[in-house]
Amino acid sequence: MKMSGPHEKILLLIGIMVLTVAARAIDEDLTGFVTWGHNYYKTWGHPALVINETSELDLTLDHKSGSGFESNSIYGSGSFSMKIKAPQTKSTRVVTSFYLRSKSSRNDQLCFQIFGNGPAYLLNTNIIINGEGAKDQRFRLWFYVDDTPIRVYKKNPSIPYPSGQTMFMHGSVKNGSIVDPNEMPYTAKFQASTIDGCVTDFLDIEKCFGPQFWWNRKENWQLSSRERKMYMSARKVYMDYDYCSDRKLYPKVPKECKSRN
Repeated sequence: MKMSGPHEKILLLIGIMVLTVAARAIDEDLTGFVTWGHNYYKTWGHPALVINETSELDLTLDHKSGSGFESNSIYGSGSFSMKIKAPQTKSTRVVTSFYLRSKSSRNDQLCFQIFGNGPAYLLNTNIIINGEGAKDQRFRLWFYVDDTPIRVYKKNPSIPYPSGQTMFMHGSVKNGSIVDPNEMPYTAKFQASTIDGCVTDFLDIEKCFGPQFWWNRKENWQLSSRERKMYMSARKVYMDYDYCSDRKLYPKVPKECKSRN
């Protein structure tokens, strides 16, 4: 997932694997993974279980509660890589989420959600800008698709764009609607690769917009020809729902949908 500066044309590059959500990381730390204890803390529900002290964090959902975590750091821009293994379930709505969210009355959020959906799993992506969401695009998960871009949100002067607020990273597992109590407890596994982000203060976002950060440079403002082919193919074959095509929800096509490609 890329979180961009104010001059960048593309907001998101989203790559997925089977039961795993991951975004491309550049200049990865070859020594391993992000240390959970120093970078994240429990925000609600059951205590998180840290495996091997560094690489893997487990969140649980049972009949009493789910659980969630938040980053200690706040980011103004960046590229974020998170591998997620969703719980094995036949229940329709065990929801495993990874998202970036601002902390203000004008909520901005960039969200991945893995839905348990009977024998299959669905990956839902949503963008919330100034508290307004309902921009869902949903995909059926498939095999061997690491680093495949599946969603792009372009900047346009006439379209709201989430570049004005800093954000925290979050992860959670919760009961979305109907779950089977006989399958509980559910366990979702999170493994953080390199978090290549601009750490800043709550109101100091401007320092994160410069070209010293690779994701803000012009050569990263659009997909390569190879990435674009992968992007178009994934959307054609695996897309399950797109709010841009939902005329019941949006009688008129939203502005951002007209320039998304």
